[in-house]
Amino acid sequence: MNTGAAVPPSSSDHERWHHAFAHYVLRVATFEDPDFTFGALSAPDSAQRLVLAAMALLGRHYKLSVEQVMAFARSITVRPHRFNHDDGYIIEMPTPRRTGECFFLAIVRKGDGAIDYLTLERADDDGVMLGGWNAEGGHLNYGEKSTRDLDGFIAEVIALRLGSPRA
Repeated sequence: MNTGAAVPPSSSDHERWHHAFAHYVLRVATFEDPDFTFGALSAPDSAQRLVLAAMALLGRHYKLSVEQVMAFARSITVRPHRFNHDDGYIIEMPTPRRTGECFFLAIVRKGDGAIDYLTLERADDDGVMLGGWNAEGGHLNYGEKSTRDLDGFIAEVIALRLGSPRA
């Protein structure tokens, strides 16, 4: 994997790591080398190492201290999840404070090998939006949602994948 492609745009704001982790580093890794990413996420130890490696990359970019990198990496939780007939992972992020930061991510490999990369993001005026990314790097917007909890996010992901988004 080319780590240069995973580096977010320059910013002097060191708190933007939250956005960059979900929208750049993990997304690029997932689409550029899905076998590596899914393999790394498949076990707790390797998932934590992947998160730590991503945070180390962001730490260098955003000039975070080692202590910050370690604390932020520990604040991200990865767990396997079955979405109907497809395996995937839920990534729980620290509570977002800014628009565009994620509450949760779902990374799901479809039966045909394609990938769903879905996000539950903080929106303007403290709203919540279901979004995602495609393999070409396009950001997808599935509209505002009322849920902020894990079960609600999982239900939204399943409904979207079944072609029947919830209101």
